[in-house]
Amino acid sequence: MLLLVTERPHFRSMSKRKGADKIIKRRSVRNSRVTERQQAIHERALALLSDLRRHEDSYTKLLRKHRLSSRTARKHLGRDLLGGTGGKRVRASKADRRVRVLMFPKSFGDVPIRTRNSRDATTLSEFFHDRDKLLRGKLSAFDFEAKWRGVRIARQELFADAGAILGMADAELLKIETLYASTRGAR
Repeated sequence: MLLLVTERPHFRSMSKRKGADKIIKRRSVRNSRVTERQQAIHERALALLSDLRRHEDSYTKLLRKHRLSSRTARKHLGRDLLGGTGGKRVRASKADRRVRVLMFPKSFGDVPIRTRNSRDATTLSEFFHDRDKLLRGKLSAFDFEAKWRGVRIARQELFADAGAILGMADAELLKIETLYASTRGAR
C-alpha cells in the first residue's frame, strides 16, 4: 500500500528551519493598550502584594482595603501569590521577577536602570537609606564604606566613595527628593 502525502510540513518543523522565509515581528510595548482604569487596578494589586509581604493584615482584609477581588488579584499577581488551595493561607512569594526602573548610584550621579530582581531593589533601597544617613551625619564615612564597598547589583558595583558622595551632595548633584519618585513619564 502506497500513501501519498501532499500536505505542507507541520509548523514545528518549519520553525526550526533557518532561512529568509522567517518573519521577525517587532514586539509592541506591553502596556501600550492599557487604559488608566486597568493601570490603576494593576497598581492596587502591586500595593496588595507589598502589604502582604510586610504582613500588614490578612489576605481577605487586604483585598477589601485595596478594593480587589481574589480573582483580579490572582490575574494581576499570578505566581507571586502562593497557597490558597486546599485550605492553605494565601501568602506572597519572597521575591518576584517584575521589571522595576530604579535609580543606581554612579560616580557622576544617580542614573535609572531596569532590573527584574526584587532583592536588588531591596538592596538599593538599603543603600540609599544609608547614604541619606551619611549625608545627615548619622553614619560615619568609615562605616558606610565598610558596608557598601564592593557590593554589586545587576552586575554593576555600587558607588560607595563617601568623600565623593559628600562632594556631590555639596554640589547638589544628588536629588534625594526625586529618588523615590516614579521614573515613568507624566500622564
